[in-house]
Formats: sequence, structure tokens, C-alpha cells
Amino acid sequence: MEKMIKKRIDQVKEKGHQRLTVLLIPHGFDKSFHFQISIFTIFFLVGLLFAIVGIAVLGIVRYNNTRIQINALASVYGKYFDEYIEYSEKLGDIRDDFASLNENLQEVHSLIDGESDELLKLPDESDSEDLAATELKIEEAVDKDLMLGRSYLSEIYGYRAVRVSMEKNKALVDSVFNFLDSRYGIMNSLPFGEPLLSYNLTSYYGMRRSPTFGYMEFHDGVDLANVPGTDIAATGDGRVYRAIYSNRGYGNHIVIAHANGYYSLYGHCTSLKVREGEYVHKGQRIATVGATGNVTGPHLHYEVWIGESNRTDPMDYMKVGFGQY
Repeated sequence: MEKMIKKRIDQVKEKGHQRLTVLLIPHGFDKSFHFQISIFTIFFLVGLLFAIVGIAVLGIVRYNNTRIQINALASVYGKYFDEYIEYSEKLGDIRDDFASLNENLQEVHSLIDGESDELLKLPDESDSEDLAATELKIEEAVDKDLMLGRSYLSEIYGYRAVRVSMEKNKALVDSVFNFLDSRYGIMNSLPFGEPLLSYNLTSYYGMRRSPTFGYMEFHDGVDLANVPGTDIAATGDGRVYRAIYSNRGYGNHIVIAHANGYYSLYGHCTSLKVREGEYVHKGQRIATVGATGNVTGPHLHYEVWIGESNRTDPMDYMKVGFGQY
């Protein structure tokens, strides 16, 4: 068997080493040229030619594919390049604004005697940048479709660092918000502001001559004149302490009990829109201006009490103007 294989190999070698004579006769020349070449050499040259052609074709295909990708990226970058430049220029301003906001927030926090632990939780700028870089690297590792080169855009890290700082400041913001929200609730529960959007102040708090009887008397509130049917709003959150229909004195009137022992009274109304025991909110429509009871014309008689017996000047509370409806 081995002898047969060896014999076949020798035959192939013998044929491969056989030489062929190639005769070249140039047109218009008297002499001809000839040379000899082995069959092995011919096969080598043919194979080399096919290899060169194959590499050339592969190169052209890859070049075309690369060109397509480059054109696609050029289209994307061309579309967003202006926005990229715009946001890059704004990054510095955003950082400055955030730094200023953070400084003001810390000052407010200190003024309201906030918990110092919240300030200790705030990250340094370098920590925020490290966290931003870590987040982006994780995203790039998970999402293989993210554009290559994104990690080299410093602005992306800059924006992410600002966002991380904002998130870390959330506890401080919440602390300030909770304080202000609780104080806002307290302010809302006090009778601050005006019960009418517009009015003509016809009588002040204090001593005056009675418009109906002519003698001097102490006026417990202020008279705010407007046309009948004008909406009257509660000046603070509270529960309706009285809702009375009467043809004497205050006429149809409402008394609201507020927090910390404050009361507000709305007299001479045409109609009452709430009932005793009902809880009302600041700015809620509770009645309309009228001319019921002891009056000479349509107006709202408005009073503010501290306790049920201590009348105070309503103008001191109306001038606060906190949360007017």
C-alpha cells in the first residue's frame, strides 16, 4: 500500500516538474521569444492570482461596509452636532447655577435649624464625578448598542456628575421642603389675607360714629363694600364654628375657628355656602356679600378674634397678604 502511495506521489512530482515551452511571437517583429515553465509553477501562479483577486474583492466589500457606517455616523453627528455644541457651552452655566442653588439651600437649611446629618451626606464634586463615571461604564457594559466613543465625551460625564449631585442633595431638599411645608400649613391655618378680591373700605376698626344710630361706638371689625352676590372667601383653613341666618346684628354670618385660638367672622351675607361643623380651606368660597342685619348698604363686615372675646384689628392680618386667593 505504501509503495503504491509513494509511486503515485512520484508520478505527480514527475508530471509537476515537467516543463512546458511557451513561445511568444511579437507582432511585427522577426524574432520570437520562448521560455520554459514547470506545471507546479503554473499552478502556483494561478493560485496566487486567485488569492490576490479574492483579497481585493474582500477589501472592496469591507471598504464599502465601513463607508456605509461612516456615512451613518456622519449623519447622526451632523444632525446633533449643533445641539452638542450648545449643551457643551451650557454645562458650565449649569454647574455654576447648581453650585449657587446648593449654597443657598444649605444656608436656608442652617437658618431653619435643619438636621446637620443631612449636610454630612452631601458628596464632594470628585465623588460625584467618580459615581457618574461608574454609572456610565456599567451602562456601556450592559448595553452593547451604545455608540462607541461616548465615554470620551467629557460633557456626558459632566452632566451625569451634576445629576448625581442633585440626587444626593435630595435629602437636603426634602428636609427644607418638609420644614417649609409644615410652616406653610401653619400659615394657611391662620386668618391671613383678604376675604374679597376687591372692595371699598368704608369703615375701619375702632371708635366711629354709628351710621344707623348716630352715636359714637366701638367698631369691632372692618366694612368692605362691594355689590351683592360677590364671593366671600375663607381667609384661612378651619372649621365652621357658626353659620347663622338672622335679620339683626351681623345678619346672616359665619364664624370660622382657626388654629391657635384664632377666629374670623363674616357678617351681613346674602347667602351662606357652608354649614356648621364643616371644614373649609383658605380661599374657599363660603358666602356672598349682602345687606342683612343692621346695615345701611351691601358690604362684608369682617372681624378677627383671638379667642372668642378678644377682637383685634383685621387690617393687621389682611395686610400680611399671605396666600391671597
